[in-house]
Amino acid sequence: MLVPYKWLAEYVPGLPPPGDVAEALTLSGTACESMTGEGEDVVFDFEITHDRADCLNIFGIAREAAAVLGLELKHPDLVVNEEGHAVDGLATVKIISPDLCRRYVARVVTEANIRPSPEWMQERLISCGIRPINNVVDITNYVMLELGQPLHAFDLDRIRERTIVVRRARSGESIETIDGETRELSEDMLVIANNRSPVAIAGVMGGIDTEVDESTTQVLIEAAAFDSVSVWRTSRALKMRTEASIRFSGGVWPENARLGVDRAAALMAELKVGKVAEGRVDEYPGLETPVYIRLRPARVNRLLGITIDQDEMKLILMRLGFVLDEWNGDSCRVLVPNHRMDVVQEEDLVEEIARVYGYDKIPPTIPKGVPPEIQLNPERGLVSKVGEVLRGSGLTEVNTMTFTSEAACRGLRLPEEDTERLKVKIKNPITGEHTMLRTTLLVSLVDVLARNASRQRDDVAIYEVGKVFQRQRVEKAEEADKEAHLPHERKMIGLALMGKLQESTWGNQTPDADFFHMKGVIEALFESIGISGYRFEKTTHPSLHPGRTAKVVIGGEDIGYLGELHPVINETLGLKKGAYLAELDLETLLGNVQTDWEVKQLPRFPAVTRDIAVVVQEDVESGRVEDKIWEAGAGLVERVNLFDVYFGPQVPPGHKSLAYSITYRSLDRTLTDEEVEPVHAGIVENLTSGVGASIRS
Repeated sequence: MLVPYKWLAEYVPGLPPPGDVAEALTLSGTACESMTGEGEDVVFDFEITHDRADCLNIFGIAREAAAVLGLELKHPDLVVNEEGHAVDGLATVKIISPDLCRRYVARVVTEANIRPSPEWMQERLISCGIRPINNVVDITNYVMLELGQPLHAFDLDRIRERTIVVRRARSGESIETIDGETRELSEDMLVIANNRSPVAIAGVMGGIDTEVDESTTQVLIEAAAFDSVSVWRTSRALKMRTEASIRFSGGVWPENARLGVDRAAALMAELKVGKVAEGRVDEYPGLETPVYIRLRPARVNRLLGITIDQDEMKLILMRLGFVLDEWNGDSCRVLVPNHRMDVVQEEDLVEEIARVYGYDKIPPTIPKGVPPEIQLNPERGLVSKVGEVLRGSGLTEVNTMTFTSEAACRGLRLPEEDTERLKVKIKNPITGEHTMLRTTLLVSLVDVLARNASRQRDDVAIYEVGKVFQRQRVEKAEEADKEAHLPHERKMIGLALMGKLQESTWGNQTPDADFFHMKGVIEALFESIGISGYRFEKTTHPSLHPGRTAKVVIGGEDIGYLGELHPVINETLGLKKGAYLAELDLETLLGNVQTDWEVKQLPRFPAVTRDIAVVVQEDVESGRVEDKIWEAGAGLVERVNLFDVYFGPQVPPGHKSLAYSITYRSLDRTLTDEEVEPVHAGIVENLTSGVGASIRS
């Protein structure tokens, strides 16, 4: 906010030089970003935080300066020279929506003479970044800068039946604002209207039909306390950020409406703009309840870690406008002034005392007591370990946007019904390609593959640990539309392989990645983070190849899937090589991570290895065969390794050959062939009866 030093000095007699003022206010928490000019023509540029709406004006900064520097604060002149008729017969105000308008105050000026404002006023407006227009509009802007109360001036003769109605906009209504643009209004927006149509958008901008110009003879000055959230939403929806909307969005207290309209009327009478009608129209449907806070000086010193005298605390608060009464030795009751809407509890009063007293006066101290035990975040540790393993497997981490579009979901053949039910729409999307939050990492990973392929990069190995967003499924139809069901966020691990995982060298041609490469990466990941008892089972996924897709199961719970990208999608994206994708639920993995590691002694006795090849039907999964081998292993089987899968003329149609290497070992003796043979025979029998296998010779 721009604040001229000369204007500020009018309210704080004896104000020190500009540099001292800037330093003092900065130390008290009101940051002065810069100063321009020299001598008394200096203009401060203050950065005002959103919670300090009371400082978005010259007088608010002056109040702070007087409190911090211990100087007298001079108030603006609010004495109004009333000459005209009683205001009651000139204008009427009705508040239909009191929840969005807590107070509406109006004054009327008759026999108005519209002309340029005085040069001194124009100079001050220009120094604050506002263009002068005419004496009436300039006075409303001047008071807004001075007291922080946005005002608006209407041509009273252009308001039907001279009646102001404060209400919500009706469906289909629109208004042409003073900037010449037609604005379409919605039913949640507050408007100032006559008995038929809107004449202004409350807290944002007035309408062109009631604008004050050279022909205006009667002026209605408006000052109100509009709901801050309502003004903020309206301003965003209409993409209109005005000086008034900035102040209303921060919060304008109801008492300031009366002060603002009286100050404007006083200036109009002083500058001979016209005759100010006697009295004011003041609609105040809900009087503000005074805010009292109990302050304990001992608690102030305990929280700050220093000792401030009780009289000094009292003086600081009184300078800031607080009223203290009911002292009983240990505490007092503090009345919070209307303009300090940010002060709601005792800790806020402690902060006020500390910042004016001076943070620089609080000596640094070393914390006492035993430091708390550092608790590592398990999820963060797992994410770090996952990244370490995957990078060691040759994958590169990517970080993609969580935004996507319905077109991208359709491109992955995701079911329309599921996408529609689970998607989270973005109300104000940046572009047409970012209209919703992603429900799966596949959308992002496939986009990375396509972008690389379009640049002749066909060898890609990537991973991402990121969030997906889904609306929670609700069984009852009547509950499905309730806003209470917030989207559910889950952190997932996404993997994508395409082409070669490493460059071919002379005499060593590296094959392209396939399903088993992806499976191996996942197995290596699980082994490194301590997950066991997992299985890969055949499944289907709309985005993946129908015959080359598996789900990952731990303890009967699905935790993810992997497979080859569907050929139709592959062709549509123009990928020259097959792509393999996987998605794993990180949160479920975290619950299955092994925390207690068991160390096994190195084997003292040699192992015995036997190979076996079995012929089974094509739909029999390798995992089932391995389970049968372990089941009949009698505790002697140490390892089962599938080393060959064969389809060919030596195998009956509809069947496949699976070859395994089985390692037998005992921890207390060297196994003999006589001991291994019956166990091996039992495995053969178990495979024959359990999965219908036949031994291939």
